[in-house]
Amino acid sequence: MRSLKHLLAAALIGLSSVVVVASAAAAEGVQTIYMNASGDDARDGATPGSAVRSLARVQQLVAAGPLDTDVEVRIHAGTYVAQGIVWQTYRPGHTITFMPDDYEYGEGRDGIAALPVFQNARASGSGRYITGPWFYACPGNPGQPLAGGGTAGLRFYYLQVEHYASSALSLDGSAGSCGGGYQPSSAPGLPSARGLNGNTAFGMRFTKIGNAYTGGSCDDPDFLRCGYGGIVLTESSDNRIENNHFVDLRNSENSYIHAVYVTHKSSRNRFAGNQVTGVSSEPIKVRDGSNFNTFEQNVFGANGFLRASPSMVHYREEVNEAGNECSSYHNRFVGNDLGTYLIGSTANLPVWLLTPPGPTYKGAAACPALPAGEVRLTTANNAY
Repeated sequence: MRSLKHLLAAALIGLSSVVVVASAAAAEGVQTIYMNASGDDARDGATPGSAVRSLARVQQLVAAGPLDTDVEVRIHAGTYVAQGIVWQTYRPGHTITFMPDDYEYGEGRDGIAALPVFQNARASGSGRYITGPWFYACPGNPGQPLAGGGTAGLRFYYLQVEHYASSALSLDGSAGSCGGGYQPSSAPGLPSARGLNGNTAFGMRFTKIGNAYTGGSCDDPDFLRCGYGGIVLTESSDNRIENNHFVDLRNSENSYIHAVYVTHKSSRNRFAGNQVTGVSSEPIKVRDGSNFNTFEQNVFGANGFLRASPSMVHYREEVNEAGNECSSYHNRFVGNDLGTYLIGSTANLPVWLLTPPGPTYKGAAACPALPAGEVRLTTANNAY
């Protein structure tokens, strides 16, 4: 499979007047940073009246703040136009939360006036959408927190992300992360030795992701741009992905892109209560030693656009033997509403596919056998 390339730069910085808004009071012992689409990145973000405009400025403020507190990034409703950001700033043992400024923990969508919208920017010369994901998180720089990976504690609540090329949210804890291409951090079949773990995406809306909306092609060297997933996990474990909407994730080739792509030693992730519609390849894809993941109680709408090979399914696990990849095991796809999936106009899609086949197939020669009693996938109570 083609490498996932992250050609990223800092988010666009714009300067304009500040609109003062009512907002939730800052929690005690929490660094609160306010964002506003009319904000000013020359300011400190400490109050609604001194709100900043870009995630690039937010990252500067988090890096300059105390390491022993949580962070809340309170975002006013509006449209934030910027290319994606590379995020490498963390508070070990604490969380960094991105949410609407009127959000209160535990409330639903009805409690929020409007979802803040993060929309991809266009290149100033060509006018093309800029390549890469919206939010690409990887371990910290040398000498900085989480330089060797670990629990990142990033949390995203009730935001809308649109018109990004490769993914909306990409969490990458691999040895070659931060733009260096995938390099495994441990031997085949062993857990990640780094990881970027313990993150949350809840109530988000990911829409118009992939080259069908940004231009380009998965195969065109002059305009190489390929969508891989709404959320892409690479050596990223123990994440909670719940109650999100994945709407219209498509490549023009009707291939490669998924609602969630769980790849390369990404384990113990929970994908539950999500709504998925308009995805041009398998909504769920798992790959290479990604174990103990759960996909349950999701609602799938009309997806399953034609793909020549292999056959389209809801859940697919893939092993690339030539890449020394290993099978994944103890994954569960249960209790899902399979919606209206069609091949052409005649048949519902199958539920799952293992490639290569075999419930206990281990993968490449270098891979250990699956643990005794384990199988690659368990399915139950999925229904149209």
